Amino acid sequence: MLATIASEWTKLWSVRSTWWCLIGAAALMALYSVPLGFDAAEPNPDLSHADQLLHVEEVATAGLLFTQFALIALALLTVTSEYASGSMRTTLQCEPRRGRVLVAKLVVVEVVALVAGALLALLGAGLGYLTAGDYGVFDVSSVATVAGKVSVYMGVVVALAIGLAVGLRSTAGALVVAFLALFLLPMVLMMSGMDLMTDVSYYLPGTAGTEYLGIGIATLFGLSDGLPYDADGGLGLLAGWSVVTLLAGYLVFRRRDA
Repeated sequence: MLATIASEWTKLWSVRSTWWCLIGAAALMALYSVPLGFDAAEPNPDLSHADQLLHVEEVATAGLLFTQFALIALALLTVTSEYASGSMRTTLQCEPRRGRVLVAKLVVVEVVALVAGALLALLGAGLGYLTAGDYGVFDVSSVATVAGKVSVYMGVVVALAIGLAVGLRSTAGALVVAFLALFLLPMVLMMSGMDLMTDVSYYLPGTAGTEYLGIGIATLFGLSDGLPYDADGGLGLLAGWSVVTLLAGYLVFRRRDA
């Protein structure tokens, strides 16, 4: 098992796509947090000083709505790039136990996602604070709490991405499904105004994940009172989606040829 993990770790860091995904994630967080900080630094005569304060931990979580897809792409490519190049056959010749290969890929990606998630949260909060000037509020305890939540969230989300990758074997296809499930579909269903569609949206991974982060999609539409779970329940629901997706992906991985 350790040898398989070491092999996957070497493969991950020996390709340029890993570095580009991480750089892209940092750039996306910066592109979100810096303008938000500068906007908060502009005095607004219609608001009191307290109302203009920017609590920078909120910058980190809000920026993650878009930044997460760079790390999701990284997770997908650990699987789909091998199918695209045909190197998956070599991987399975070296380690024919497919469950072990899947676990090794998951462990490697989880380590990267957990660390990168926390660092991205700190980056967003730091840039927001530096650019907000006198209106920035950097509470160490709050920022640390958010960094931990973002780290856990990204760890669960990349597990979902790995399941999609082994099941669909297509980077574009898996990325589209992840975007729909985590961002677009919950919003579309809530915007429909239909009770049934709204109820369905509550149980999608995007709704559950953002509820855990404290920036719930349901809150944006004024529907948070209808949610049948709290933040911890949202994390549990998101984790359930990841487990089911991983199991489905594993079944496909075992049944299909490389």
